[in-house]
Amino acid sequence: LGRGPAAPRPLQPPLRVSPGCRGAQGRLAYKLLHDLFANYSSALRPVEDTDRALNVTLRVTLSQIIDMDERNQVLTSYLWVRQTWLDAHLTWDKDEYGGIDSIRIPSSYVWRPDIILYNNADEHFGGSMETNVVLRSDGHIMWDSPAITKSSCRVDVSYFPFDGQRCRLTFGSWTYNGNQIDLRNQLDTGDLTDFVENVEWEVLGMPAARNVITYGCCSEPYPDVTYTLLLRRRASFYIFNLLLPCIMVSFLAPLGFYLPADSGEKVSLGVTVLLALTVFQLLVAESMPPSESVPLIGE
Repeated sequence: LGRGPAAPRPLQPPLRVSPGCRGAQGRLAYKLLHDLFANYSSALRPVEDTDRALNVTLRVTLSQIIDMDERNQVLTSYLWVRQTWLDAHLTWDKDEYGGIDSIRIPSSYVWRPDIILYNNADEHFGGSMETNVVLRSDGHIMWDSPAITKSSCRVDVSYFPFDGQRCRLTFGSWTYNGNQIDLRNQLDTGDLTDFVENVEWEVLGMPAARNVITYGCCSEPYPDVTYTLLLRRRASFYIFNLLLPCIMVSFLAPLGFYLPADSGEKVSLGVTVLLALTVFQLLVAESMPPSESVPLIGE
């Protein structure tokens, strides 16, 4: 190879952004933020007419099933919760602010609906993360926040390990009634496009339904959105590690009747089979809730 000087490469003109335009956009965004929140309070419901209900749209995306505790009947899941509503006090003319159509600001700056998970089973009762909201010039606010939730779920293990479960996730406002907040679901089902498959449970669907309930304490209606998570257990692991060994050990029990009484192994075989079945019964009982419904494998 030659050691001579390399041919010079053609120089490309670097991309330049006018610092004046970039600085003007920053100053306009700062002025917009200052003008919007000069006389704004995040404590009051943002409506022009206090007699009208504020429409809040809810959309839930199931990202992952972290754990299903059958014994304590608690489902731990990772959700993305999207809430959208209209804030009548946070609107602006985008032509007056250099064409700025939307800004991202901390969610603590604006009023937020107190939408919580009704059947929460977490001892700390943690909510969503404090993420930013997207505020548009027409006043529409979109708040996307991830949340790891623990919800109570009634578990029926009668057909274990070929069972299916129906776990409900009920979202609603804690203090606002239906005359103040009209909660609606954006889709008829939960979003499963970004769902990470679980090794033990298969998700068959996640239909959503809006309910309006009148509680005994109050005369006002309280709307909620309930997502029903349809789960089916993947039984291949239990078939090869629990069901087939139980069947094989059970077939050994009748062999004790074919052994002659003077062989001396008749009692030993019966006791060994009984101990083996007891061990498998303990394995099933450790993971099952202490309920009256006995699994068929236990029977």
